[in-house]
Parts: sequence; C-alpha cells; structure tokens
Amino acid sequence: MKLHRLKKQLKQEQRQTAKKNKSRRWIPLLLFLLLLATVAVPVYQHRELTAPQRLFDAAVAQESLGEIVGAQRVYQRLYRDYPDSEMAPQALLRSAKIWQYDRQQDQQALLSYLQLEHDYPAHPLVLVAQEAAAHIVKYSLRDYSRAISYYQRLLEQPTGERDKYLYEIADCYFRLDNYSQARIELESLLEEQPQSELLPDVLYRKGGLLLLENRIKEARADWQRLIDQFPGSSYSLQAGFNLAKMLEEEDHLQEALKAYQQLENYPRPALLEEKIEHLKQRIIKKRKAI
Repeated sequence: MKLHRLKKQLKQEQRQTAKKNKSRRWIPLLLFLLLLATVAVPVYQHRELTAPQRLFDAAVAQESLGEIVGAQRVYQRLYRDYPDSEMAPQALLRSAKIWQYDRQQDQQALLSYLQLEHDYPAHPLVLVAQEAAAHIVKYSLRDYSRAISYYQRLLEQPTGERDKYLYEIADCYFRLDNYSQARIELESLLEEQPQSELLPDVLYRKGGLLLLENRIKEARADWQRLIDQFPGSSYSLQAGFNLAKMLEEEDHLQEALKAYQQLENYPRPALLEEKIEHLKQRIIKKRKAI
C-alpha cells in the first residue's frame, strides 16, 4: 500500500512540474509581446500624428505636378479623416482654391470657404476664406446685396483691410444704383481711414457720385481737393479734365481752355488736343458773333 501511495504522489508531482514548465514556456512569449507592444504603440501613434502632414505634403506634390483633381481628393480626405489636425484648415482652404481657380466652380468654392469659417471660427485662415467668399459673391455671382453682408462681416474682424472692405461696400451700392448710400460709405471710409492708399480713388468717385446727385459745388470741392493733395495721381488728372469740361459746359470758355492747357501728362493726349482745338474754335466764333 505504501508503494502505491508513493507512485500516486510522484505522478501528482510530475503533473505539477509539467504545468509549471508549460506556464514558464509562455513567459518568453509574453515578454516578447509586451516588448513588441512597447515599440509598436509609439510607432503607431507617431504614424497617426504625422499622417495629416504626410497627406498634405503628398497633395501639394500632386498639385505642383498639375494633378489637380487627385490633389484635391487628398486634401478632402485629410479634412475628412483628420478634422482636428493642424493641417485640416489648410487642406480645406487649398481645396476651396482648386474649386475656384482651377476647376472654376464658384459655388463649390464658396461652400468650402464657408465650411472653413464654420468649422474653425478662431483660425487665422478664416479671414482669407471670408475675403475669398466675398469676392466670389460680388464678382462671380454678382449678387451685390448679398456681397454687402459678406464685406460687413469682414469689418467685424479684428484684423484685415478695413478701407478696402468699406470701398467694396460702397461699390456694391453703386452697382445697385443706390448712389447716395454709395457716397455715404465713401464718406465713412474718408473719416475712418484718412491715411488709406485708396484716398485718390475715393475722392474721385465721391465727386462723381455728388455730381450724379446734382450737388455740383460739392463735387467740384472733392475733385479740387484731389488735385491739391495728390497732384501726381491719374485720378487727379482725370479730375482736372472733368473740372475743365464742367467749365466748358457752363460756357466759361476761356477758363475751360486754360484748365485743359494745364493738364500735363494727361493719359489721352489726342482727346485733350481735340478738346483744346474745339474750344479755340468756339472762342473765335463767340468773338465774331459779338
């Protein structure tokens, strides 16, 4: 009986030893898998972090080779798959520009610009997108009433070219035949941005709008101010021509002749010479009639 018990005990010990050995065989494998995970996870994370940049670089490369449609697909994929990445707003902007300039689909471009503004309202590229959207609405779609609201939204931005936005709003009102409001917008520009490089243009257009409103004296004052402040401007030369023409139409022939003759470097010399000769003939006829 004792021998039987001993055999039974030995069998149990062998089974336990076998189990221990079997479990030990998994230890190297587990260690290997743990090591693999330690290496693989950072690699995967790095690939995920750099994927947007790699996609963006690939799209730019395709675009530089003229593969516009393929590049746009990659930009759109980047925006779709990695919307929270730093490259997503840039990808959306470049896709919008492809719609606008390469594929000439203004409505699609407009939607992309508005999408950028909606998804990334605090991003610096929003200003670029808003300017492009306003330009499309005004110059491509020619929806001047709607364009006014787009430029007014630009005026709410802390940065940007306020004088140009005000000028565009004035021009929209002009194209809508609302001359008095166009003039008011130009007056706002003059008051708010007195150092704007657009001043010669603004003074010239404001004078023309005043003339359309039959405010002759004020129109003259604006054009004379333009001539005095910006004598070398092309607008100044045209303002001088207009003032001479007004004198001619009012039958102040000698004053008109003198004004025409003082217009040096006028861009249309043939027209100026024609005006001068015509005036001289009128003056001669008027003298003979006395």
